[in-house]
Amino acid sequence: MSNSPWLSLADAIATMLSQTQPVSVSEKADVKAAVGRVLATQVIASLNVPPSNNSAMDGYALKSSDGQAGNTLEVVGAVFAGDSHSPTVLPGQCVRIMTGASIPADCDAVIIQENVTRADDMVTLQTDTSPLANIRETGSDIARGDQLFATGHRLTATDTMLLSSLGLAAVDVYRKLTIGLLATGDELVEAGKPLAAGQIYESNRTGVAALLQNWQVQINHLGIVADEPETLKQVLQEAQQTCDVIISSGGVSVGDADFVKPVLDELGEIGFWKVAIKPGKPFAFGRLGNAVFCGLPGNPVSACVTTEQLVVPVIRHLQGETGLGNSHRLTLKAQITGDIKRRAGRLDFQRAVFSQNEAGTLIVTPLAKQSSGVMTSFSQANCYMLIPAEADELKTGDWVEIQPFSVAGKLG
Repeated sequence: MSNSPWLSLADAIATMLSQTQPVSVSEKADVKAAVGRVLATQVIASLNVPPSNNSAMDGYALKSSDGQAGNTLEVVGAVFAGDSHSPTVLPGQCVRIMTGASIPADCDAVIIQENVTRADDMVTLQTDTSPLANIRETGSDIARGDQLFATGHRLTATDTMLLSSLGLAAVDVYRKLTIGLLATGDELVEAGKPLAAGQIYESNRTGVAALLQNWQVQINHLGIVADEPETLKQVLQEAQQTCDVIISSGGVSVGDADFVKPVLDELGEIGFWKVAIKPGKPFAFGRLGNAVFCGLPGNPVSACVTTEQLVVPVIRHLQGETGLGNSHRLTLKAQITGDIKRRAGRLDFQRAVFSQNEAGTLIVTPLAKQSSGVMTSFSQANCYMLIPAEADELKTGDWVEIQPFSVAGKLG
């Protein structure tokens, strides 16, 4: 495992993915609860959707040969969605039909109700009607034998609707990952307890767990671990028996109380990296038995950035999701609203606010406070603004990449 310092973000992700294997065990999941799960088998359509020609509109089903404007047709019945039988329709006749109802065998067109005038049981066509007008044809959405989803596809809400339309109540998905979360530091205290002098409340596990909740994982909270090598060793030895991924925060730098690296060197295999991103340079990745280990920086902003940019791609890979490439985060282009000067060398994830101006152009303004200890920068921001590692200066109007936190504008 490489110990090369200052890996680029892309190289760090590529290395981690190449050194981890997706889970292979699958289980059945109720389709109603399968959003976010990764398919362990492909899904092949076992029937046509729609199963028969049906009406796309409320109107009248007729023979297209009778569909000339000005023709008057006799209404000989009505067909509703779910009806299994329909009247016989002869030349010069039609039937009232509702959206979703099966097209009678004698008909090949539907004229919408707004395009006829009706008097008793007679309708007069106001427009011409062509063959298959306003008809959803058999299998026009899904044809029997179509591959709907490949193995490794992560299911969305609309995917589950599609699966249900095929009559599927359950699907094969890869099992959930168990993620162990711990924080290290004598200064840390659980929320709700009193603080002594020199102590702070531990928040990283809360934030990391929230960031991971949308990825359908099981979270195992391992607590706060004191800065004692033997205590840390015991916690990690127990965690590797039950966890697929162990995530720690703090203790991965080079201070006198940073014991994560030496303990990992003793217990497992560790690549200790300085990743060329800001915030979040100190980051550890390795193995503890069968578990993958990710060591996050202790500063909360750095912990959030490294979780999103480094840990999430690994988790998605371990879950069996395919086709990720570099697409684990949506990236857009925006124009910066002010000048920036900085020290080049690391890809900078600045917390920022983006919006659309009157011309329809995306614009972005970084927040003034960018310290890795200022968590309010996340509450006030709705995106990351990415400054390339080589850039030491940006001018007003320059184009930069942004990563929206979400469609709602908030992280997680």
